Amino acid sequence: MRTRTAVVVLVLSFFILASPFHCEAGTDELEKELKLGDKVSEQVEKHWDRVTDPVRVARVSMVLSRLTPFTERDLPFEVRIVEEEMPNAFALPGGRIYLTTGMLDFCRSDDELASILAHELVHTDRKHGLIQSSRNQRLTIGALAVIIATGGAGAAPILANLAQVAIMNSYSKDLEREADTSGLDIIFQSGYEPSGAVTVMERLQEEEMKRPYVDPGIYAGHPKTRERVLSLVGIIRERGWPLERKRALRLLRSGTDERNGTIFLNIDGRPVWQAPAVEGPSELLEKVARSLDRHLQMETSPYDVTVQEVQGDKVLRVGLGVIVSTKDLLPGMPSLEEFRENILAALNRARSIHPVADYHR
Repeated sequence: MRTRTAVVVLVLSFFILASPFHCEAGTDELEKELKLGDKVSEQVEKHWDRVTDPVRVARVSMVLSRLTPFTERDLPFEVRIVEEEMPNAFALPGGRIYLTTGMLDFCRSDDELASILAHELVHTDRKHGLIQSSRNQRLTIGALAVIIATGGAGAAPILANLAQVAIMNSYSKDLEREADTSGLDIIFQSGYEPSGAVTVMERLQEEEMKRPYVDPGIYAGHPKTRERVLSLVGIIRERGWPLERKRALRLLRSGTDERNGTIFLNIDGRPVWQAPAVEGPSELLEKVARSLDRHLQMETSPYDVTVQEVQGDKVLRVGLGVIVSTKDLLPGMPSLEEFRENILAALNRARSIHPVADYHR
């Protein structure tokens, strides 16, 4: 079953083949690349409505601005949003990136959005579209640029092939691997969570499992989505970075609030522990919330949330962190065992929202 994205690519390819195309000879290499990107961009925006909502545009532009200082080339990088429910993103020669409203809505956080944009930044920064198109046409990049820039024989078919490579992200494994690896480096350098690249891919994998005929947009083709997840996890492990999915998913967030003389410790807005709202217990619950935020992860095994006896005192431990002990409790506060059960329930709820991940790999 063909998706709307694939149909639009076919229409775009036909339009490019049928349209007159000329680009002045003698322009330098970058100008050729920019004009090439402009030509494909014109066709894109004839078939997809461009979104100009200032809030959405400002959000994606802000994320992009944090990423571009870490690219190799100084291109006029820009991201544009188009109206399309299918999650997709693609990069054109010269620094322009397109993001569908479906992909923007699909991203649960700016960390996930940054991972999408960083991946596409590498594609355009490293000329992946031109490289892949030259491979498809069995031409050198130099010959490809000359044919297109001069409007010579074969220019329109080559341009159509380039549009298809960009929109369908039909890159070979080596180019996708470079976009993944360098994209993760950009994410990390810019201060976003590398785990965002993993979580958004895992959810795209989940979409494939639900509807196997659906083209997964920017991750179509080679390698398959499952392979990409494993590769991304492996790269993060190789770099020695923590893989904390909850940061990108905005889950397992701990905090406190006070209501009717009681202070509640919440995880994702649901109470898991409580105490009278007086000075001592209030400070205790706020400290415990900070500790949970640090130690409780989506990757935490339920067996690592335990109540143990240490030197005659019971302690609640999450992973390697001691969260609280019985000596800190006041009369009437719920037991550590009850607290543990509530933490495990919160962990299960969070995982049910993002169920496809292999949390213990």
